[in-house]
Amino acid sequence: MLDNSPDVASDKSGKVVRRVVDVLRALERLQGELGRPVYLREVAAETGLASATACRSLQPLEKTGIVGRPSDGPRGTYWLDRPPTPADRRPTVPSPWVRARLVGLGSHTGQIALLYAPYHLGETPQRICTDQVWGVHDPLQEALGPAPLGAGGPGLVIAAALHDRLVGGPRAGELRRIRERGYAVGPAAFGGDQYDTIAAPVWRGPAVAGAVALMPLRTQMRSPRKRARFVSAVTETAGAMSNHLTRRALTRAA
Repeated sequence: MLDNSPDVASDKSGKVVRRVVDVLRALERLQGELGRPVYLREVAAETGLASATACRSLQPLEKTGIVGRPSDGPRGTYWLDRPPTPADRRPTVPSPWVRARLVGLGSHTGQIALLYAPYHLGETPQRICTDQVWGVHDPLQEALGPAPLGAGGPGLVIAAALHDRLVGGPRAGELRRIRERGYAVGPAAFGGDQYDTIAAPVWRGPAVAGAVALMPLRTQMRSPRKRARFVSAVTETAGAMSNHLTRRALTRAA
């Protein structure tokens, strides 16, 4: 006589396999977008899984060698097959919506607007520019290359959002103040002494996706009114981008 009872064990195994596949695809997608090993919390946010569930789903991938952990990178990160190199990194292309917000920031303020993503290679965490709006200003080529997180506001807000000791101990207090304010203001890391930088973190759910920055001329930053207007424009743009990316992540996970 045939057994028509539900195959609960098969259903459970199927769900486990689907979760592993979802985690693998999320890791591949994030590694391609970010160009660095991916944090467990980022995989969890991308898939909508709890961190513990995402970790369990990564374990069989680790055992088979499909996924690894960088021995010299931050704790809690994973890579697919091997760590990325600059030659392997695919340029991150912001969505048209994010690009429009960056253009709006530059147009509204009349200043240089930049978008950054975190990037990890070897022992040195870095940030890299992924989009820019120069406006009437001349392009600054040094703005486009990778630089350590400690080199200027965009990297510092990313480091502060990661809550990791990515910048030396002496800057721990500075990172804490940036986390409390939600933005960083200081001299630009490039462009000579003509510019200052205002930067705020951009989030994808609970994980930091990068930073948006404005480079006003230092002469304009001397006006408290203009300074406040620039800070408000940056934080509002970062908030709008964060809401957009978080909604997209939740939609993917649904």
